[in-house]
Amino acid sequence: MKCLVILPCYNEEQNLKTLIPTIASTIKPKMPYKIIAVNDGSNDHTSQILNELSKEYPIILIEHQKNKGLAETLKDGLKTAAELSSPEDLIITMDSDNTHNPRYMLDMAKNIGNADIIIGSRYIKGGKQLNVPPHRIILSKAINQSVKITTKIPIKDATSGYRCIKAKTIKKLHKHLGKKLIESKGFEASLELLLKLFWINPKILEIPITLDYSQKDGPSKMKLLPTIKQYTTLLLSAQKWKKQLKKHK
Repeated sequence: MKCLVILPCYNEEQNLKTLIPTIASTIKPKMPYKIIAVNDGSNDHTSQILNELSKEYPIILIEHQKNKGLAETLKDGLKTAAELSSPEDLIITMDSDNTHNPRYMLDMAKNIGNADIIIGSRYIKGGKQLNVPPHRIILSKAINQSVKITTKIPIKDATSGYRCIKAKTIKKLHKHLGKKLIESKGFEASLELLLKLFWINPKILEIPITLDYSQKDGPSKMKLLPTIKQYTTLLLSAQKWKKQLKKHK
């Protein structure tokens, strides 16, 4: 069993030199791993840093010549992970800005035998978030409540992008959907992926994490009003996706 870590990267030059060695020191003693880094048209030194780090760490670098957004970046990372993985492998998605502590990857791996998807959750007992702007907290909680009411997914942190997924589950979803694996355009893509996974493999477990924005260097890339609009559009499409995927369970 190996672990494939997907890192969507956009202007992360200030974070990667810390994050990637920490991922390596966390996972390497426990299992083989690869890092799939998708550079989404960064206009800083992200590409150069990833190329330099790839000399020391097992990084597969995917380059977007222009910025395509999280949805396309995540889709390309997942497609590569599906192609490179065996069914028993683990696929982890996480942010590249150091707000997701790599130490939780081991907790996820320990618990993956009990579920198909492990979510790093801020909103269950033991989970918390630090130094997060108030408007981001309000938005996150409002979206999560709307998701729970609309989709009935039995979790508290559906918008967390820090997840561990059995490779066989990703491979199954990719086989059925192909290029339609993710149809969203923005930050809501991570939620779309979770809902589609849930509708073919409903075994989901949350483990507590601490999300700490003080570890993040650089400005946030999320724009408030467009993000609200995108999540609203996603929830309106959710039932259509559910009907399409129920037959593949």
